[in-house]
Amino acid sequence: MSVEKTLQKLLRGESDANVRFDELCHLLQAKGFRMRVSGSHHIFTKAGVTERINLQREGAKAKPYQVRQVSEDTGNLQTIMKLSYEMIVWWSAEDESFVVEVPELPGCMAHGATRQAAIKNAEDAIKFWIKTAKDDGLEIPAPRGRLVFA
Repeated sequence: MSVEKTLQKLLRGESDANVRFDELCHLLQAKGFRMRVSGSHHIFTKAGVTERINLQREGAKAKPYQVRQVSEDTGNLQTIMKLSYEMIVWWSAEDESFVVEVPELPGCMAHGATRQAAIKNAEDAIKFWIKTAKDDGLEIPAPRGRLVFA
């Protein structure tokens, strides 16, 4: 299964007991997490993400509570997602602030007095956009990372 399909499966939250362990590991690694293995524990770390993700295999599948930990409880999936969506940052003289648009998430924008503040606000907006879409049962686009112009 592709990384995007695994990501969609987790975002829907419909099948925590049916996620293949290897697919979950591959998703985390594709999103820049470093994997260390100690016995049956697979520990994932990434710069900028304070929590460690600790996974264990249950046969060919990931343990359901650990899938939920990645996708819901800790917010790690939102962290994975927000680091992957493209952000377009520009200065708006009219608003006297930096504006950030997230083109893959329709209507997702933020602003700030500094570039860093605008990006931080956009990261918060992405998390809220994803949570709202999930609560409303809407499809959450998989991040492509680069805007494609036709």
